Amino acid sequence: MGKFKRIPVKDINAMRKILDDLPDKNLGKTREEAAELLNANILKAIEKGYTVKELADIMAQGNVVIPAPVIREKVLPQKAVPRKREPKPRPEAVKPVAVPPVTPQTQEDIPDYYTPDIPDTEL
Repeated sequence: MGKFKRIPVKDINAMRKILDDLPDKNLGKTREEAAELLNANILKAIEKGYTVKELADIMAQGNVVIPAPVIREKVLPQKAVPRKREPKPRPEAVKPVAVPPVTPQTQEDIPDYYTPDIPDTEL
């Protein structure tokens, strides 16, 4: 087996200083982040009568390139997304029900409170 190489503490401290002194590479923001940061200002400009396309052009001249679709997506309030209409339920095919055979009722089967319909002509 090989012997493990030891790193001197002074080299570790020197490397710590080098790593701490590295410049930040993440200085900018994404288009979406920039649109969110400028949200209130963009809305004020829209209230003044500017269109989203005009604002995108103005911002591009100022070295802040945010396309109009990104502004619409991130800044403008979401419109109610129209839902697809649900199809009306189709009526189920009505199956003919077998009509029970008519059996003549005797006077004994008819209750006392039953009054048959009398046609209007007999009233």
